[in-house]
Amino acid sequence: MSGLILKPEDRAYFLKMMRRQLNSAVHRRMNVLLLLDDGWEPRRIAQAFYIDEGTVADHRRRYEGHGRAGIERLDYHGRASLLSAAQQRQLAAHVDARVPLTSKQVCAWVEQAFGLAYTPNAMTKVLKRLGFVHKKPKCVPAKADAAVQRRFVAETLMPLMQAASEASPVYFVDATHPAYTGRPAHGWMRKGSSRELKSNHGRTHLNINGALCWHDLSLVHRHEDKITSQAMIALFDDIETRHPTATAIAVVIDNAKYNVSREIRAWFARAGCRIRPVYLPSYAPNLNLIERFWRFMKAKVLHNKYYPKFADFRAAFEDFFAHIGGWKEELESLLTPKFHFIGAPANGIP
Repeated sequence: MSGLILKPEDRAYFLKMMRRQLNSAVHRRMNVLLLLDDGWEPRRIAQAFYIDEGTVADHRRRYEGHGRAGIERLDYHGRASLLSAAQQRQLAAHVDARVPLTSKQVCAWVEQAFGLAYTPNAMTKVLKRLGFVHKKPKCVPAKADAAVQRRFVAETLMPLMQAASEASPVYFVDATHPAYTGRPAHGWMRKGSSRELKSNHGRTHLNINGALCWHDLSLVHRHEDKITSQAMIALFDDIETRHPTATAIAVVIDNAKYNVSREIRAWFARAGCRIRPVYLPSYAPNLNLIERFWRFMKAKVLHNKYYPKFADFRAAFEDFFAHIGGWKEELESLLTPKFHFIGAPANGIP
């Protein structure tokens, strides 16, 4: 029998691909075509590959009809789902509403609702096909109001941020309290191995009061024994000193007791005070940019780190502040005026 006469460029391509790891079905098709091109009889090829002569003929027709692309294309189709389209919509609505912990729980619901039995592995595939992934929900304050947050950003916060400059800076202010203990985080390690992170009791912590300047992303911070109205006033004094020519300095703060006390309101109202408090809506930490900064700082200083002494722990934070310029690009990418609004009913779990 004469050879198939593959196109020279296709023959060269198939020979090259023989030296590579391919899907076994594609590899076998190429082998069959090369042997046909060499003049082998279909019966001999079928015996060599433990297939029938009809399959050899199918591979030849596939190449003649669709060329090299047809040989490399796999036309596998999974079996039809046991669930009808309507049942799949009900399943999706159930998962959206309940956020089941395991695919096994979903299997139990499907069997009770529709009388259909699935294995957890098969149900996982169904859920992925319906657009679901397995991840944690985010905890948000139960009383958060997304509509209030949107109005605040549009009417108050964005105009201040757009006008911010050295003459009228805007600061995002809040305290953080990192605990002296190990904080495990996802990281790369050898497959099959585990790593241990030493931890302390966590009852000792730092109190860092900070203010993030919006227009240049610089930081003013202080270590305090306790965050009080006096501690806030000390921070605001530092901010005023930093901007001697500014006519007004907006500070975005939450409604913690030390930010609304009689003492601090009197300080804001005194003659010559250039600090202008801008109070966030209740239950809206997501609108305070310094919260993003604190999360970034803790990831850099605490994640998968162990400090033998509390002095080492404190020094690690001071080293972070001393070299904050080294994180400039990452911070510019993180600290943007794009806000996520929390509390929308569609995102909630009953």
